[in-house]
Amino acid sequence: MTIPLQTITSFRTTFSPFSPLSRPCRLLLALIQNPTTAPASSASHIDIKVKQLPRNSTQLPEMTVGFKGGKEIKLEVGKRKLKVGDVIEEIARVARGVEREESLKG
Repeated sequence: MTIPLQTITSFRTTFSPFSPLSRPCRLLLALIQNPTTAPASSASHIDIKVKQLPRNSTQLPEMTVGFKGGKEIKLEVGKRKLKVGDVIEEIARVARGVEREESLKG
């Protein structure tokens, strides 16, 4: 399953890099952070904000993904014990809905 990056406008995540529950956050960040999404002048620019927690933090990892049109989803990765595939599937589902709305508007 692929993520339609052109529909994502922002990505915020909070995680401890040492926690196994943070794996989906780390991997999704690696997928989203690429040369086409980096320059602010790019049409597919994604505003990325990362907050890394200390090793002994008890706060669970979470991420918020913003889409075109103002739609935003918050995924509590640690609380729901989501896997990478679950996160990508959820983001892709919402992104397809945003793409569909854009195509209907014209």
